[in-house]
Amino acid sequence: MVELDLHGFKHSEVEEKLANWVILQYNMGNFPIRIITGNSKKMKDIVHRVGERYNFTIGEPLDSNPGVLIIRS
Repeated sequence: MVELDLHGFKHSEVEEKLANWVILQYNMGNFPIRIITGNSKKMKDIVHRVGERYNFTIGEPLDSNPGVLIIRS
């Protein structure tokens, strides 16, 4: 599964970069994808906002890792 680690990104730059990357992965057929957010609620909110904008489903991984979100089409 393709993944993106958001550690080291500033909140202010994540939304646009994440949206572009998610659409690219979707177009390449690389879904579902893992987004490593860490424990930042703000980062998780950004991932949810981007997913909702493009009608993707956001969920937690099977291992229930609280620092990871899964985006599905």
